[in-house]
Amino acid sequence: MCKILFIVQLPPPVHGASLMNKLVMGRALQLPNNKCITISLNFAKSLSDLQKFKPRKILRAITIAFEIIIKIIKYKPELIYFSMVPIGLVLIRDSIYLMLCKALSPKSKKIIHLHRPGMLQFYSQKPYLYRFYNLIFKNCEIVHLTPRLAKSELSPLNLQKSKITVIPNSIIKTPDYTKQEKDWDSILFLSNFLKHKGYAELVIAFAELHKKYSRLTLTLAGAFPSENDRLRLIEKIELYGLNESINVVGAVYDSKRFELYSKAGIFVLPSKLEYFPLVILEAMSERCAVVCSGKENLQETFIDGKHLLFLNNTKPTEIALTIESLILSPQLAQKIANEGYKRFTEIQEESLSKIDKLFTCQ
Repeated sequence: MCKILFIVQLPPPVHGASLMNKLVMGRALQLPNNKCITISLNFAKSLSDLQKFKPRKILRAITIAFEIIIKIIKYKPELIYFSMVPIGLVLIRDSIYLMLCKALSPKSKKIIHLHRPGMLQFYSQKPYLYRFYNLIFKNCEIVHLTPRLAKSELSPLNLQKSKITVIPNSIIKTPDYTKQEKDWDSILFLSNFLKHKGYAELVIAFAELHKKYSRLTLTLAGAFPSENDRLRLIEKIELYGLNESINVVGAVYDSKRFELYSKAGIFVLPSKLEYFPLVILEAMSERCAVVCSGKENLQETFIDGKHLLFLNNTKPTEIALTIESLILSPQLAQKIANEGYKRFTEIQEESLSKIDKLFTCQ
């Protein structure tokens, strides 16, 4: 039996890292002879609670440290999987957790899964961090999202006695959902309604498109940080007179998510900060023609004009022009939808295979 200790964020709240952690845990549980023990790193109770300082989070951080001590002593895991944040003030907290794991379980295999970029910018301004990262990552297997991120963020550190593995994101697809008839005039945005996700710019772009193509509809789905954010969006839609053409459905989970994807012809994510969003994989899995930002991080994984269309910037004019290219060429939209689906299946197979290989106790 292989005893695995997971130190991870899990939903809720729902975001890319928590969903990926849920998938990884599910894969480990499916493998024979694995026993999984979990310590939850959930400091936020809701989307609005993320990135905010709360006194109770300090108490929770201390509690987790004791949980790590107790569970390592009690279960003696052969493998420890840690979804770590390696930048900012959180680095202090997570480094303490990792050093506890090393001190209490020196012989166990340690896997550090990084779910976002930012290390290069962080440590390049603080030279002393080169030695610090070498210390904490020694004898660990570090998982990053893309070859480019692994090369640009991890290679300059010259990590000693560390293994680097690239595993692209993958998704958990709900088996039980009702497939909808594909509507190529239907545009979908599905993400948490954080300002940097670009939903406000998308509404402006859609307003311009709707003047020329009145048949178009836009569905905006996702969780709002606050009720005020939802009301402001509704007001904006009303200001443009698009109440009949834009549908705001709020948070959607599991089968409802994939029903929305299956109906939409075009999926748009004009986010100002993306590295490997799970939603574009979900959209590709339902043969949507994907339009998204994040070319810098995604161009090694997807070919522009074949698997998706990259936005050169996230201004409303650029968003509208890119969507219009699909409206004017149904053949291009169909081609991107089909090629995107093929690329999704390749990524999914690669990712799940590599995840399974992580959980071999030696």
